[in-house]
Amino acid sequence: MELGKIKESLLLVFGGAAGGALVHNTFNFLYFYSLLFLFFAVMGTNSITNYIDMDIDRIMERTRNRPLPSGRIKPPEKAIYFGIVLILVGISGFLYYSLFYSVIWILLGILFDPILYNYLTKRRTPWNIVIGSFAGGAPVMVVWSALSKQFLSIEAILLMFTIVIWTPIHIWSLSIRYKEDYEKAGIPMLPVVKGIRFTILVIAFSSILLMVISSILSILLSFYLFLFIMFLNIFMIYMVLKLFSRPDEKTSFIVFKISSPYLAMLFLAIVLRAIF
Repeated sequence: MELGKIKESLLLVFGGAAGGALVHNTFNFLYFYSLLFLFFAVMGTNSITNYIDMDIDRIMERTRNRPLPSGRIKPPEKAIYFGIVLILVGISGFLYYSLFYSVIWILLGILFDPILYNYLTKRRTPWNIVIGSFAGGAPVMVVWSALSKQFLSIEAILLMFTIVIWTPIHIWSLSIRYKEDYEKAGIPMLPVVKGIRFTILVIAFSSILLMVISSILSILLSFYLFLFIMFLNIFMIYMVLKLFSRPDEKTSFIVFKISSPYLAMLFLAIVLRAIF
């Protein structure tokens, strides 16, 4: 469970649940079936990213107790085999019902996360997480495509981009808190390369963009959903402004901590709208 980053995986699957909830007559066997096999694919992908990051995880205080750098899984190559098996199980589940669009989105998620983000850009550019954020939006499209039998829709893309824009806010606020950790590991996260003040400016801009995209999505879905998501956005912007006025590690870590509940509540609101 640790190797697959269970908490992160469940939030991503919850994003898939919200994506599926955009489709009419959502809550059927295929909906829950898709969530199960999406979970396998996400856990497998995270296992592979853990292997790719193993050397830098040993250096960073925040990550040195993960299963691979702590030596609890030997040899570490087992993480790759475990990840590949889980991904194949996930893909096979969608192929069984000929849900080819969902498989394409799973493969795109794998392309953007372990390959483009962890392997190719994480150690090379401070904008790495912008590239990796597209993988976070992929689960929305996986479940939505499984239920709609389509590849794209305006609502699904808006929800995906809500996650894409949310991800840098989440990660950059964490990287302010652990700036020294990233410096020791040689990871060019934005606060390390551009400084904390510039990072906060980008977070503030991203939070405004997040409000715009999520508001457009909620207007298309429901007026009551719009009111609730606006409340979430106002609170998020308030906390970012607080970070702007108090640019320290403690405040940035608070922004990081509230960002996950923000996204979870947004997903929950979309799911509840489909129920009621």
